[in-house]
Amino acid sequence: MNYPVFIFHELVLRFWEINHGIGRYISSTIDNGECLIRTTSGIIKISLGMLEKQYRNPGQISKEELQLLAEHFQFRS
Repeated sequence: MNYPVFIFHELVLRFWEINHGIGRYISSTIDNGECLIRTTSGIIKISLGMLEKQYRNPGQISKEELQLLAEHFQFRS
């Protein structure tokens, strides 16, 4: 499925609320069942299931899920 770009921006904003170091959205790619979102600070990996939740009903993504993903953010070195 082709997701509108605002979905990725919304997810990055939600992650940023937890971890300000994540930065701003730059781009995204979908490959092998996961989505890589590139930001000004690094990369965050999310499942297509989470991407679908953000698209269909963002309220289905718990604060705990967002927290866990934000903690595993990969900063560029």
